[in-house]
Amino acid sequence: MLPAVVQHYLDAYNRKDAAALVACVDDAVVFENVSNAGQSIRIEGRAAFAELAERATTLFATRHQAVRTAVVQDDRVALEIDWTGIPAIDLGQLKAGEPIAMRGASFLTIADGKLTRIVDIS
Repeated sequence: MLPAVVQHYLDAYNRKDAAALVACVDDAVVFENVSNAGQSIRIEGRAAFAELAERATTLFATRHQAVRTAVVQDDRVALEIDWTGIPAIDLGQLKAGEPIAMRGASFLTIADGKLTRIVDIS
């Protein structure tokens, strides 16, 4: 069973609910997205995360993370994710309206009921 904050985060992501995503993170959250496509990012802080979360909701008409495998140990969670989405706009080689599917991993750290670190790898 996933910790409540992780489940809330995934549910908010799948609903494209930026405010609910932000409610899951700590003020000093560190978010990293490492992509094989070479478009890796790293941000720090709730304000920067909120800006990114809001912008990301406009990039995809639909997006969904499904947990394939989860490992939970104390305050750390590792997830194997099946990700699907449909870009709302052209994103480099990804064309608007064309479905995408990929497998990735997410590593999350929790403190005081909030996510303090999120590392997504795809």
